[in-house]
Amino acid sequence: MPRLIKVGSAADELEWNVALRQLQADDVLLLEPGFYELPQGATLADVTVKGMGSGPEDTTILGYLGVAEESRFVTLENLCINTNTDNNSLYVPFNANTYLTLRNCIIKGAGTDTATVALNGKVTAEFYSSRIINGSLSVFSNADFRLEMNDSIIDYPSSEYCAVAIEGKGTAIINNSEIHGSTNTFSDTNIELDINNSILDVMVLRGQVWLNMLNSRVISEDDICVLIGDKCWNNILNCEIEGGFQLEKESRTILQNTHVNRLIACDQARLTATNSFFLTHADFQDQAQADLTRISFNGDPEFEYFLALNKQAQVRGRNLILNSNGSELSVQDDAVFNASVYASDREQLEILCDKVPNVKIYGIKWTAKEN
Repeated sequence: MPRLIKVGSAADELEWNVALRQLQADDVLLLEPGFYELPQGATLADVTVKGMGSGPEDTTILGYLGVAEESRFVTLENLCINTNTDNNSLYVPFNANTYLTLRNCIIKGAGTDTATVALNGKVTAEFYSSRIINGSLSVFSNADFRLEMNDSIIDYPSSEYCAVAIEGKGTAIINNSEIHGSTNTFSDTNIELDINNSILDVMVLRGQVWLNMLNSRVISEDDICVLIGDKCWNNILNCEIEGGFQLEKESRTILQNTHVNRLIACDQARLTATNSFFLTHADFQDQAQADLTRISFNGDPEFEYFLALNKQAQVRGRNLILNSNGSELSVQDDAVFNASVYASDREQLEILCDKVPNVKIYGIKWTAKEN
C-alpha cells in the first residue's frame, strides 16, 4: 500500500537519507521546507516527492535525480532541483519505459551543453506550471516519447546551446508556455510538434516534423528567427513571426492569418498562404513555389525589394495587396509571377524583370523596368 512519509526534523518525521534508503514502490515523500543534499545524486522508482513549502524554492534538492530503468512513474511536485554540478538535473535512462510528471517545479541547470532535463527511452513526460532555468530540455535520438508542457517556462537564451532540443520519434505538445532560447529539431527527428498559445524566441526545424502552430509568437527579430527545412510539413495559423522566416529544402507550409516580418523561400520549398501579411520583404528563390490568396506584401526602405523572385521560383497569387513603400518588385532569371492585385499604394507598378512574358499581373497597370 502507498505510504505517506514525512521528511524533516520533527519528532514524527524521518531524516532525508533514512527516508531515501527505506523507499518502497508507491511511497509519497512529503518534504518540509529546507535544503536536501544529494552530492552523489539519487535514482527514484515508482514514487512521488512533494515539497511542503509555499513555493518550489522553499524545498530545494541540492543534487540531481534519475529515474530507474524499471520505474513505472516518478512524480515531482512543488520542488526545486539545483545540481550545482555539470550533471543532468533530471535524467531518464535509455532502457526506461516510464511516466514522468512535474507539477510546479523549478529545475536549474549548470549553463553548459549538459542537458538539464534529459529524456531517453520510452517516456511520457508532463510539465505543469514548471520552469527549467539556465539549461536545456533535451530529448535524445533513441527516445520514443510523448512530451507535454502546460503553463511552463524554459529560460535558456544561450547563443551556443538549444533551450529545447528534440530528436527521436514521438509527439511534443507545448501549450500556454514560453521558451526563451532556441527550439530545435534535427535530421534524425521524426515527430509531431504542436505549439499552442505560446511564445518562442527562435525555432529551427529539420528532419521530419509535422508542425501545428496556433495563436503563438516567435519574438526574435534576427534575420532568421524561424527556419524550416528538410521534409517538414507545417500548418501555421494566427501566429506572429517577428523576424526572418526561412523555408528551405523540401519543406511544405500552410500559412493562415499570420504576420511575418520577412520571408525567404528557397530550394524546393512549397508555400500555401491565405489572409496573411509579409511586413517588410519577401524573397522566393531557386525552385520555390507559392500559392497565395489575399496576401499583403509591404515594403520597407531598409530593403531594396518588397517582393523578389529569381532563378526558377514560381508565385501565383489571387487578390494580393502590394504596398511597396518605396521599395521595388523584381522578377529575375526564369522566375514566374502570375497574380491578380486587389489593391496597391501605386497607381502603376514598375517591375524589374528579365523576361516580360514570365510576368502576368491583373487588376493594376504595370510596366517592365530594365535592370
